[in-house]
Amino acid sequence: MSSFFDRIFKFFYKYISYSFAIVFFSLLGAFFGAFYAYFFGSALIPDFTMANHPEVVLVFVVTTLMAALGHSIEFGILAPIGYQGFRSDTKKLNITLRPNETIRHKDILELENILKSIIDFPKENMFAAVRYACFVFLSVMITYLIYKYPIYELALIFIGWLAAVFVYGGFSYIISDYFTGAKRVEIKKILAYRDVTIHKNYGIMSLKGKFIFLLILILLSLSVLAVFISFENASLLKISAFITMTFFEAVILIFMFFQSINLTLEQINESANSLASGGRGALPILSIDKEFIQFAENFEKATREVGRIRENLQELVEAKTSELRNSLEIVESLKKQQDGDYFLTSLLIKPLSLNKTLGSNVKTDFFIKQKKTFTFHGRENEIGGDICITRTLSLRGKDYTFFLNADAMGKSLQGAGGVLVLGAAVQSILERSNAVQSVKLLYAERWIKNAYQELHHIFESFDCSMLVSMVMGLIDDETGLVYYLNAEHPWSVLFRNEKAEFIKNNSELRKLGTPVKENSLEISTLQLQPGDVLVLGSDGRDDIEFVSMEDLRKINHDEELFLHHVERGKGDLKSIYKSILETGELTDDLSLMRISFKENLSLPARSIRKESYELMRKARTNIKDGQLEKAKQNLVDANKINPENQEISRALIRLLVRMKDYGLAAEKLNAYIEEFPGDTDLIYLASFTYKQTKEYGKAIDMGERIRLRNPGHLSNLLRLVQLYLLIGNLPKAEKTLGLTSFLTADSKRIESFKLQIEDYKKKVLD
Repeated sequence: MSSFFDRIFKFFYKYISYSFAIVFFSLLGAFFGAFYAYFFGSALIPDFTMANHPEVVLVFVVTTLMAALGHSIEFGILAPIGYQGFRSDTKKLNITLRPNETIRHKDILELENILKSIIDFPKENMFAAVRYACFVFLSVMITYLIYKYPIYELALIFIGWLAAVFVYGGFSYIISDYFTGAKRVEIKKILAYRDVTIHKNYGIMSLKGKFIFLLILILLSLSVLAVFISFENASLLKISAFITMTFFEAVILIFMFFQSINLTLEQINESANSLASGGRGALPILSIDKEFIQFAENFEKATREVGRIRENLQELVEAKTSELRNSLEIVESLKKQQDGDYFLTSLLIKPLSLNKTLGSNVKTDFFIKQKKTFTFHGRENEIGGDICITRTLSLRGKDYTFFLNADAMGKSLQGAGGVLVLGAAVQSILERSNAVQSVKLLYAERWIKNAYQELHHIFESFDCSMLVSMVMGLIDDETGLVYYLNAEHPWSVLFRNEKAEFIKNNSELRKLGTPVKENSLEISTLQLQPGDVLVLGSDGRDDIEFVSMEDLRKINHDEELFLHHVERGKGDLKSIYKSILETGELTDDLSLMRISFKENLSLPARSIRKESYELMRKARTNIKDGQLEKAKQNLVDANKINPENQEISRALIRLLVRMKDYGLAAEKLNAYIEEFPGDTDLIYLASFTYKQTKEYGKAIDMGERIRLRNPGHLSNLLRLVQLYLLIGNLPKAEKTLGLTSFLTADSKRIESFKLQIEDYKKKVLD
């Protein structure tokens, strides 16, 4: 296809003129544009025919031919008889650029003017296409007005004209750009040989602009075809003609677009090879697209710098050697200072990352391997952004095991700085929790919430320059219930019955220091069974570089690979670390934490004794028969026989609430929740029961525990609003009611509470 176009171009160039050889192909764009206008007219105006619009059709045909003739004359169709065209720049091109005549003898200024004219030629050709297209439309519009055809038809014709002028103008630009390339390169080579800067100007349409034009052209063609078919007045012949025309046009433009890019890339490759082989590396680039011109300018700067370096290589080598020697001495001095800073920072971090658990049921262990190692005074140390902390904590008379596994953003000293801040803050919170009585009375959920908010506010002050991912929580040493939150840390792993699985949750909590919404804090729970092992780890456990013979690095992206390491290591940290190293090399800091619950104890399962089972059966029968008092007595007796059975206690509490015996229900709930803190449903029921017994403080505590575990529990949020109103805490009521806006809520109930709050405000003001 390239040789076919070139032969036609050379024919017109030889026998007519250089500029007309280009304009000939541009007239194809006029043909395509007229074709688009015709299809738009026949599609949008079914009545538009030669029979009922003879004057318009005649004017359209005549003016189109006149435009084509004018375009041709303007760019030199009459050159063989001595008339070179309308414009001075095209005259100069047609006179200067003649077949079989060299331009090497011309002076630099003349060559630069010719080059500028050739670079501007595609733009001028496109503008000429737009001018002649405007002439055609104005002629048609005047004809419409004179013969008083419907104005709405003129508006539809204008739409078709816009499509036509888009095709005509764009086609003219790309065609002109393609066929002027060879002359541009020839002149640029002559100027480059004379050491003249050649990359000064570029076209108005960039590489990206051409691509967008082609994309719009294809979409426009599909749109025209869709409109044409949708009006149901298209014959198979017309549709086939339009598809053929569109295909032919698209093939020409796409070929020239990619051929131009291909030739330009070949030039760049040749110039780069020339430069690498010791040549000048001149790049008289074919394209006038802005992106390639800018690249050529930078390439020229590079070639000049390479030439200068080659000329002064020996002196430069000596100078650079001296500079490197001095720099090396400075670097060694700075490294000694840096290693001292590293050593001091590592000494400060060590007392913060401690394992201080005292319980017998919950055992903890951790392993930390920081990526950055350094030597100070002959001793090898390491520093990084990972930390593990465990400690026994007492809340509401019960022992809990606090655990934290965190990864601070950044490498080496930056990460260590984050760990230093985090570790000091966590240790301060733990010390305060053991010393302040009011803190000891908090429920586990509330304690975790307060601790998280305090840590978050500390890191928020760094304006996102220091972020920390973490898993933090409390474990009930007696029951094994885990309260935890995950702030963008890798999922923890539960190792149970020789199988490892991720503990996933739907929390949207972001890293410490990241701006978060008020409603995004959610405390998750997990019930551990005797023998269970939790394995926590930073993202260093997944960022493994596989050992490969290839040059490219291959980093692990399979998160589930860590599950296989845990199973192979049977939950032992050193074995897990060994399994990871057998797979590949660490690329980041790695920290692992192991938490086991009653690992070496085998507790028998609780069973319902025969007597209590019989009483439970009777109570269920009584409830079905509506004999609630008998059912209550049977459940009370069953609870006395087997007080540790959870099923009996749940059934009794629910029956007491159903019978509205809220006093006894509240008494039973006090003991039940302490023994079974993971039963979220009964905690919710306790909030309701305490409200009925007017123990509003306890009711609010239960409601807040539910909110931390399940922020989307609408009924619980509305009950909290009601409770805060009952105790007169208006700010809390408004804030809690505001959280319902994030839910698909019951608008009537919410509006009712809003009215109550407004009434309350009025009473306070009065």
